[in-house]
Amino acid sequence: MRLKYVLVLATLLFLVMPGWCGHTLTSQEQKITDDWLARHPTYRVATDADCGCREDIQQMKAGYGGNWKAVPDYHPYVATGDFNGDGARDFAIVVIDGSKSAHNFTLLVFNGPFRSKRASPAFLESGLDLRNQGLSFGPPRPKPYRLVVGPFESDNTWILVPQGHAYKIQVNEDD
Repeated sequence: MRLKYVLVLATLLFLVMPGWCGHTLTSQEQKITDDWLARHPTYRVATDADCGCREDIQQMKAGYGGNWKAVPDYHPYVATGDFNGDGARDFAIVVIDGSKSAHNFTLLVFNGPFRSKRASPAFLESGLDLRNQGLSFGPPRPKPYRLVVGPFESDNTWILVPQGHAYKIQVNEDD
Protein backbone atom coordinates (compact mmCIF):
# COMPACT_ATOMS: atom_id res chain seq x y z
CA MET A 1 0.00 0.00 0.00
CA ARG A 2 2.87 2.39 0.83
CA LEU A 3 4.35 1.83 -2.66
CA LYS A 4 1.03 2.90 -4.18
CA TYR A 5 1.18 6.26 -2.33
CA VAL A 6 4.79 6.79 -3.39
CA LEU A 7 3.83 6.16 -7.02
CA VAL A 8 0.88 8.56 -6.80
CA LEU A 9 3.10 11.26 -5.25
CA ALA A 10 5.79 10.74 -7.91
CA THR A 11 3.17 11.01 -10.65
CA LEU A 12 1.79 14.25 -9.20
CA LEU A 13 5.28 15.75 -8.96
CA PHE A 14 5.95 14.76 -12.56
CA LEU A 15 2.75 16.47 -13.70
CA VAL A 16 3.52 19.82 -12.03
CA MET A 17 7.13 20.06 -13.23
CA PRO A 18 7.78 21.22 -16.80
CA GLY A 19 8.86 18.36 -19.01
CA TRP A 20 12.56 18.06 -19.65
CA CYS A 21 13.45 21.34 -17.96
CA GLY A 22 17.12 21.69 -17.12
CA HIS A 23 20.56 23.01 -17.96
CA THR A 24 22.38 19.92 -19.24
CA LEU A 25 22.39 18.70 -22.84
CA THR A 26 21.65 15.13 -23.84
CA SER A 27 24.21 13.33 -26.02
CA GLN A 28 22.05 14.01 -29.10
CA GLU A 29 21.80 17.72 -28.27
CA GLN A 30 25.56 17.81 -27.73
CA LYS A 31 26.07 16.21 -31.18
CA ILE A 32 23.79 18.85 -32.75
CA THR A 33 25.83 21.57 -31.02
CA ASP A 34 29.12 19.97 -32.12
CA ASP A 35 27.84 19.75 -35.71
CA TRP A 36 26.81 23.43 -35.68
CA LEU A 37 30.21 24.43 -34.25
CA ALA A 38 32.03 22.35 -36.91
CA ARG A 39 30.18 24.34 -39.58
CA HIS A 40 30.99 27.64 -37.79
CA PRO A 41 34.66 27.29 -36.76
CA THR A 42 35.08 30.78 -35.28
CA TYR A 43 32.59 29.89 -32.53
CA ARG A 44 32.92 27.97 -29.26
CA VAL A 45 30.47 27.10 -26.50
CA ALA A 46 30.18 29.82 -23.84
CA THR A 47 31.28 28.64 -20.40
CA ASP A 48 30.34 29.59 -16.87
CA ALA A 49 33.60 31.60 -16.72
CA ASP A 50 32.45 33.74 -19.69
CA CYS A 51 29.50 34.88 -17.59
CA GLY A 52 31.61 36.48 -14.87
CA CYS A 53 28.77 35.59 -12.49
CA ARG A 54 30.20 32.89 -10.23
CA GLU A 55 28.17 34.01 -7.19
CA ASP A 56 24.92 34.11 -9.20
CA ILE A 57 25.58 30.60 -10.50
CA GLN A 58 26.19 29.35 -6.96
CA GLN A 59 22.99 31.03 -5.79
CA MET A 60 20.97 29.45 -8.62
CA LYS A 61 22.37 26.03 -7.72
CA ALA A 62 21.55 26.57 -4.03
CA GLY A 63 18.17 28.27 -4.53
CA TYR A 64 16.90 31.64 -3.38
CA GLY A 65 14.44 30.17 -0.89
CA GLY A 66 10.71 30.61 -1.18
CA ASN A 67 9.66 30.31 -4.81
CA TRP A 68 13.14 30.02 -6.33
CA LYS A 69 14.09 26.40 -5.80
CA ALA A 70 17.62 25.05 -6.18
CA VAL A 71 18.69 24.20 -9.73
CA PRO A 72 21.66 21.87 -9.12
CA ASP A 73 22.59 21.55 -12.82
CA TYR A 74 22.38 25.30 -13.54
CA HIS A 75 24.64 26.70 -16.24
CA PRO A 76 23.89 30.24 -17.42
CA TYR A 77 24.30 29.50 -21.13
CA VAL A 78 22.35 26.25 -21.51
CA ALA A 79 18.63 25.67 -21.07
CA THR A 80 16.36 22.79 -22.03
CA GLY A 81 12.60 22.39 -22.02
CA ASP A 82 9.54 22.46 -24.23
CA PHE A 83 9.98 26.12 -25.23
CA ASN A 84 7.32 26.14 -27.96
CA GLY A 85 4.68 23.94 -26.30
CA ASP A 86 4.66 21.15 -28.92
CA GLY A 87 5.47 18.36 -26.44
CA ALA A 88 9.08 17.90 -27.64
CA ARG A 89 12.22 18.89 -25.76
CA ASP A 90 14.02 21.93 -27.20
CA PHE A 91 17.34 23.42 -26.18
CA ALA A 92 19.09 26.78 -26.14
CA ILE A 93 22.81 27.36 -25.99
CA VAL A 94 25.00 30.44 -26.08
CA VAL A 95 28.17 30.41 -28.16
CA ILE A 96 31.05 32.89 -28.43
CA ASP A 97 32.33 34.27 -31.73
CA GLY A 98 36.11 34.18 -31.36
CA SER A 99 36.56 36.63 -34.23
CA LYS A 100 35.00 39.45 -32.17
CA SER A 101 36.30 41.10 -29.01
CA ALA A 102 33.00 42.71 -27.95
CA HIS A 103 29.34 41.75 -28.34
CA ASN A 104 30.55 38.28 -29.26
CA PHE A 105 27.76 36.20 -27.70
CA THR A 106 25.22 34.40 -29.92
CA LEU A 107 22.04 32.72 -28.69
CA LEU A 108 20.95 29.58 -30.56
CA VAL A 109 17.60 27.84 -29.98
CA PHE A 110 16.96 24.39 -31.48
CA ASN A 111 13.45 22.93 -31.60
CA GLY A 112 12.93 19.19 -31.10
CA PRO A 113 12.21 16.51 -31.95
CA PHE A 114 15.61 15.80 -33.43
CA ARG A 115 15.85 13.15 -36.10
CA SER A 116 19.56 13.54 -36.89
CA LYS A 117 22.66 15.24 -35.56
CA ARG A 118 22.29 18.03 -38.12
CA ALA A 119 19.68 20.61 -37.18
CA SER A 120 19.32 24.30 -37.90
CA PRO A 121 18.51 26.76 -35.15
CA ALA A 122 14.91 27.93 -35.01
CA PHE A 123 16.25 31.16 -33.52
CA LEU A 124 19.68 32.79 -33.79
CA GLU A 125 20.58 36.19 -32.36
CA SER A 126 24.18 37.38 -32.59
CA GLY A 127 26.10 40.47 -31.49
CA LEU A 128 24.95 40.16 -27.88
CA ASP A 129 26.73 41.02 -24.64
CA LEU A 130 25.50 38.35 -22.22
CA ARG A 131 28.14 38.76 -19.49
CA ASN A 132 26.47 38.58 -16.07
CA GLN A 133 23.31 37.20 -17.69
CA GLY A 134 21.79 33.77 -18.05
CA LEU A 135 19.03 31.62 -19.50
CA SER A 136 16.11 30.25 -17.52
CA PHE A 137 12.94 28.29 -18.19
CA GLY A 138 10.11 27.04 -16.02
CA PRO A 139 8.93 27.69 -12.47
CA PRO A 140 8.47 29.81 -10.51
CA ARG A 141 7.39 31.87 -13.52
CA PRO A 142 3.75 31.50 -14.54
CA LYS A 143 2.59 29.17 -17.30
CA PRO A 144 2.93 29.08 -20.19
CA TYR A 145 6.65 28.81 -19.48
CA ARG A 146 8.93 30.79 -21.75
CA LEU A 147 12.67 30.88 -22.33
CA VAL A 148 14.01 33.96 -20.54
CA VAL A 149 17.34 35.68 -21.19
CA GLY A 150 18.65 38.41 -18.93
CA PRO A 151 20.58 39.62 -15.91
CA PHE A 152 20.20 37.80 -12.62
CA GLU A 153 17.65 39.28 -10.18
CA SER A 154 16.33 41.74 -12.76
CA ASP A 155 13.18 42.28 -14.76
CA ASN A 156 15.23 43.58 -17.72
CA THR A 157 14.81 40.41 -19.73
CA TRP A 158 14.06 39.04 -23.14
CA ILE A 159 11.27 36.51 -23.28
CA LEU A 160 11.27 34.27 -26.33
CA VAL A 161 7.68 33.75 -27.41
CA PRO A 162 6.99 30.96 -29.91
CA GLN A 163 5.80 32.20 -33.29
CA GLY A 164 5.23 29.32 -35.70
CA HIS A 165 8.49 27.37 -35.84
CA ALA A 166 10.52 30.41 -34.71
CA TYR A 167 10.44 32.87 -31.81
CA LYS A 168 9.85 36.57 -31.35
CA ILE A 169 11.46 38.61 -28.61
CA GLN A 170 9.30 40.28 -25.99
CA VAL A 171 11.31 42.81 -23.98
CA ASN A 172 10.59 43.32 -20.28
CA GLU A 173 12.11 46.36 -18.62
CA ASP A 174 12.31 47.55 -15.02
CA ASP A 175 9.84 50.30 -14.32
